[in-house]
Amino acid sequence: MVQDCASHYDAAMRTTVDLPPRLHQRARDHAARQHQSLSAALAGLVALGLEAAEPAPDLARDPVSGFPTVRLGRPLTAAEVVDLLDEDER
Repeated sequence: MVQDCASHYDAAMRTTVDLPPRLHQRARDHAARQHQSLSAALAGLVALGLEAAEPAPDLARDPVSGFPTVRLGRPLTAAEVVDLLDEDER
């Protein structure tokens, strides 16, 4: 029975990527410093690069206050806001 790899979220994909020698060495050095395999290090670096390349979230306006809002996950509690403001003053 053949299974479709796309149906498994943790299925590893093999691919070949040609890197310039200097970039390859930098990636190997990074992997060694992180105590990772080259594949794991490259996967992490690619993920970071793709995250950074994504467009900024769209700002919306709160219908009551008119202040700009952005949804980045879960709402913050009042205590978390106080903690963040305290950190900002340090």
